Amino acid sequence: MEFTVEDLKKAISSKTLEIGKEIVIYDEVESTNSMANELLKQGYPSGTVVIADRQIKGKGRLGRKWISPYGKNLYMSIALKPTIPPKYATLLTLTSAVACTTALRRYTDIPVMIKWPNDMLVDDKKVGGILTEMKIEGEKIKSAVVGIGINVNMTEEDIPEEIKEIASSLKICKGEEFLRVLLAAEIIKEFDKWYQLLEKRQRKTIIDRWIQLSCTIGRQVKIVLSDKELIAGAEAIDEEGRLIVKLSDGTYEKISAGDVTLLRTK
Repeated sequence: MEFTVEDLKKAISSKTLEIGKEIVIYDEVESTNSMANELLKQGYPSGTVVIADRQIKGKGRLGRKWISPYGKNLYMSIALKPTIPPKYATLLTLTSAVACTTALRRYTDIPVMIKWPNDMLVDDKKVGGILTEMKIEGEKIKSAVVGIGINVNMTEEDIPEEIKEIASSLKICKGEEFLRVLLAAEIIKEFDKWYQLLEKRQRKTIIDRWIQLSCTIGRQVKIVLSDKELIAGAEAIDEEGRLIVKLSDGTYEKISAGDVTLLRTK
């Protein structure tokens, strides 16, 4: 890894954050999410950050593999013990997307947008994603791990042929390399701010910001659910973070989980 825990803490330059109180950096792991879960079991505190230079078994949403070349990108997971009720679990993912996208925009000056619920896009190409894994017991979220993958310094040659049409990197978008330590510091600081708002039940503030950053609302989308496919217009987000879509027959449906593809502009 080109930076140490000390380098990252210096870049964060704040001693009051909950996120990043503990930071653990590895050269290589199976996945940062798995490692973050393991550290929680070992008694590490909520807010522990895990970063790796490479993932052998990087995970994306819906069981997909996350391409994780060595030394090029940011692979980071944040271990949490949220106090929000399980019915607002989707909002943790939306909060994470707001924090990451805001940090990316500030550090890179690239107009990154969010595709519901958690993909970060530039010109409809994916530069980052979030995988949230939770353990829920009864009416309580026992633990949560937010995995963040950002394509930072990948070149066109690093991106497999089969995803070139849908994937990009910050370097490809801007034509310059970025320091991963500074990007990680920005994300940690921004995550701390938005996570505190979530814990304080400031749901409207989070949803309003998510909508500002969204490239989903106002678009036609295809949604693949476990039992069906929908073509619909993305209309809004409800207070639980669900996507409200309008079907061709004029009826509305609330989507809490599914694979969304952006179609033409409405």
